[in-house]
Amino acid sequence: MFRAGLTLVRRVTFAASLLILLVCGAEVAVRTYEASTGDKVCSMADGVCGDTSKLSEPSRSFYQELKPMAVAHVECRDSNSIVEVHTNSLRLRGPELAIPKPQNLCRIVVLGDETIFAPETDDTDHFCTLLQQQLQQRSSTRIEVVNAGVPGHCPLTEYLLFKQRLLLLKPDVVLLHFDWSDVAEDQHIRRRARCDEAGIPQSCPHAKLDTAKKERSHDVWRQHFRLMDWAMNSLSVEWKQQLALQKAVSREVDTNPYAWLRDERPEKNLSFRHAAEPINHLFQLCQAENIQFVLMTSPKPWQVSAKCSRGQGVRLAAGVAQDACYLNRAPFDLLASYAEREQIPFADGSMVMTPGKDAESNFLRYAPRWSPTGHQRMADLVADCFLQQVPGPWNHGYFQQNEQPLSREYRRDDSVQPASGERSNINRFEPAHNRQLR
Repeated sequence: MFRAGLTLVRRVTFAASLLILLVCGAEVAVRTYEASTGDKVCSMADGVCGDTSKLSEPSRSFYQELKPMAVAHVECRDSNSIVEVHTNSLRLRGPELAIPKPQNLCRIVVLGDETIFAPETDDTDHFCTLLQQQLQQRSSTRIEVVNAGVPGHCPLTEYLLFKQRLLLLKPDVVLLHFDWSDVAEDQHIRRRARCDEAGIPQSCPHAKLDTAKKERSHDVWRQHFRLMDWAMNSLSVEWKQQLALQKAVSREVDTNPYAWLRDERPEKNLSFRHAAEPINHLFQLCQAENIQFVLMTSPKPWQVSAKCSRGQGVRLAAGVAQDACYLNRAPFDLLASYAEREQIPFADGSMVMTPGKDAESNFLRYAPRWSPTGHQRMADLVADCFLQQVPGPWNHGYFQQNEQPLSREYRRDDSVQPASGERSNINRFEPAHNRQLR
């Protein structure tokens, strides 16, 4: 009896020792891999390669924001290259910006989400650089186009970011890119927004900030034991993939973030009206600060073709079925009607990104964003919009005969400014409980 018990103890001890050795060996293997590659082991389930997570962090004001003075190396699988992305002290992508704004400088701030941030695109091929170059060719005044795109943002957080941080840049023009993923982003973020009595957003703290203390011990364990971090990442990725698959094949608006695009009357959709509402807040703020406001939009890949952005995991991560295609033009027409009513210069990217046999070339295959070709076409479109609708140093005869430096006291010309005695209806996108879009 004693011998049998001793034998059992030996076997259990041997098995436990072997298990510990295997775990230690796996931990060493993971750490060796991380040391050799210079990055942590993780699975990219969103179809985006690289370490862009190193660039963003939760925010108490704008839900999330970029880290200041950060650097990330992002792999672009389409070009098989590494893109180095830098942020400045204002937590924006690009070089440092002069504050106060120098004389004889026209500054354009471009607001948007990851489409404008474009981590897979090099600065030389980026929309902001290309737009700056085109406008500069037509102006003796120095033009500066600022990339204020932040991954995961929507008009609600873009309004807060501009109001609380970017107004100090003293921009002459604000260009807002309304992305059709903004509807789902707003639906996710809006519950966190804190508004005043008039319903104007004041802040939007990230949910992680409320649970940071509770998760701190958990994060410490994951940092000390890399095998544990890798295992939890793998399980999380698998769970997210299953959840994303369910969303992608669903036709319910509450589940599929793009199901509402099938509606012929998108103005009846509560989520769309909520997402578009902050556009008015930003428009009013720009009017009060004597800043010109320009609105632009572009289609998502699945609004162009079932073949766009079909790289492994890309569509699934966005909650879109592999063969999905939403060709409804009603959302674009609604946004164009709003811009026309408010006399806001409007650039509709669907007019240049959708037509033609090579429409797929406007988008990356392994990320749901513009390709260098798409960046170029959007820059051409917006440059034409500025030349035709936006008064500035790129327009002939913009300056007075004495060639005064660019001033924020200019007025819009008759093609942009409402007729005398008329009051611009800047409340078209009112909260849903006040008025329906029409």
